[in-house]
Amino acid sequence: MAWHIVLFLFFVAIGTGIGFLFFFKKKGNKFANILLGAYTLLFSYELLYNCLKWSNKLGEPEFVHLTNTHFPLWITYGPLVYIFCRSVLVKPGFKMSDVLFLVPIVVLILLNAPFYFLGTDAKLEVLQKGSFGQHTWMPVGSIWVVIAMMFFYGFLTFRHFGPHRNSGFRQNKWLKWFIGSYFGFAIAFSSYIFLTRFNLMNPAYDYFVDIVIVGFIGILSFFGFVQPEIFAGKALQEVIPFIKYRKTGLSKSLSLEMRDKLQRIMVSEEPYLESTLRLDDLAKKLNLSRNHTSQIINQHFNLSFFDFVNKYRVEAAKKLLTQTEEKATIAQIAYDVGFNNRASFYKAFKKFEKQNPTQYMNPKRAS
Repeated sequence: MAWHIVLFLFFVAIGTGIGFLFFFKKKGNKFANILLGAYTLLFSYELLYNCLKWSNKLGEPEFVHLTNTHFPLWITYGPLVYIFCRSVLVKPGFKMSDVLFLVPIVVLILLNAPFYFLGTDAKLEVLQKGSFGQHTWMPVGSIWVVIAMMFFYGFLTFRHFGPHRNSGFRQNKWLKWFIGSYFGFAIAFSSYIFLTRFNLMNPAYDYFVDIVIVGFIGILSFFGFVQPEIFAGKALQEVIPFIKYRKTGLSKSLSLEMRDKLQRIMVSEEPYLESTLRLDDLAKKLNLSRNHTSQIINQHFNLSFFDFVNKYRVEAAKKLLTQTEEKATIAQIAYDVGFNNRASFYKAFKKFEKQNPTQYMNPKRAS
């Protein structure tokens, strides 16, 4: 047996074990764990399928019915990633609208149904003659539609749950790694299709691309596994084995002291009202370096510098929106609390309050 087949069978065993581990994992969102378990198991099956293909087992009666059963998986991973992110970031559980994700999968199965329903001998004959195209309704170029859908699900996930929707610094870091690993998988897969379709790569060496794909899937599974710990307050560096804290010279006691000092400064001096406020300005007030100041904001407030400042601005705006006279415009309030323009004010307000300033203001005035 070839070395790469043995290697991938090892990956199959590891992936299957991790998949079942997700099903029995007690930490975190149970529904999300099941989704990630399903994702890992389905990918393990795809690796097993490739091992059977490389070893020519698919041409044997015992395994011939598995031929091309991996097709629907390509557009199953994206919806699982989307629903998982929604479950841990917004609202857990299944929604009726999630059924729509099944439509492309069912369509892909139906397009291949003529082949799937062939008998054993007929399938063996199709494989021997290489006449699969005569026993499927898949249109020419449909693989590019599949690839487009894979990227569509990735962009959809980022658009709905990306940093512009979520203010948590740790959550956003996790999200970038998690969705980034899915995009890595999609890019590696589409690269393989492109290279083989245009005869730029021998399909016999597709296991090199699969190794890259396994790496991205492994990263995705890992970040799914540590998600509850990160969301519970652990820094990313504490849960990633190969990333250690740099020696910053900022002790825990000093870090806490500077956190309290920063809070006092923000309340008493209100530096956020200055639209030109920079990280360096806060660092100077704390008598710390720029990096140390950023570290304090990230670790203790779970916010980036801009979100940290904008949160204070939004709180100040909320008071003005309920206290100011009718003639004061929202744009004027935005400038008064430190925003440079109305658009950035609306964006920040909606990020923290889940509604825009007008929606927040009207119910208050109506009462």
